[in-house]
Amino acid sequence: MGLRWTEQALKIAEPLWEAVLQHDFVRELRNGTLPDKKLIFYFEQNIHYIDMVVRCRTIAAAKATSDAERDFFLDRTPVVVEELQHQRKMLAALGGNPNAPIAPACHGYTRHILSLAWARRPVEYFGAFLPCPLSYDEIGRHLKDRLTKPSHRDWWEFYMSRDHNEMCDRYRSFVDERVDDVSAAGRNEMLQNFVLSCKYEYWFWDMAYNLETW
Repeated sequence: MGLRWTEQALKIAEPLWEAVLQHDFVRELRNGTLPDKKLIFYFEQNIHYIDMVVRCRTIAAAKATSDAERDFFLDRTPVVVEELQHQRKMLAALGGNPNAPIAPACHGYTRHILSLAWARRPVEYFGAFLPCPLSYDEIGRHLKDRLTKPSHRDWWEFYMSRDHNEMCDRYRSFVDERVDDVSAAGRNEMLQNFVLSCKYEYWFWDMAYNLETW
């Protein structure tokens, strides 16, 4: 029996995964030495990203071809909205700007997933979205019981939880159960989009660490 699609995708992206785990933003977060200005910049950009995730999920739900597929996207959308509200509160506590302009890497990433939500089937879009929750799940396992600042633990509490682990398992199953309906060429394109999203995950951390502007 061959690898499931998500197993294949993760295997291809393994070097990118390791690069994310070793990024200075993640390392300094773990050590409690991350400057607040970099964390503020991250939150300012991530609220742009999460807002786009909500929009993409509603597009995918509207395009669903079955009740089960529609409900999959709608059922978790309130959780994503809560995540957005939580990060806005954390940004406010740090004195950040909730209306900060979108930075280049965030702009590219959000347009990447939005174009797929509009132009491709829901499973094809969602395959490209997976690197976001899966990378946070992996980072959460890496950071669990290692964060020293209460605000950092509050931020990562969900991503380090069993609920998040199980959510990611369900996300992977959703794609693996439907990807066989996609052509061989389409599956290969999904792999390319998965890898591109992994690169955007790395670029997102890099963007925040270096306070990237246009």
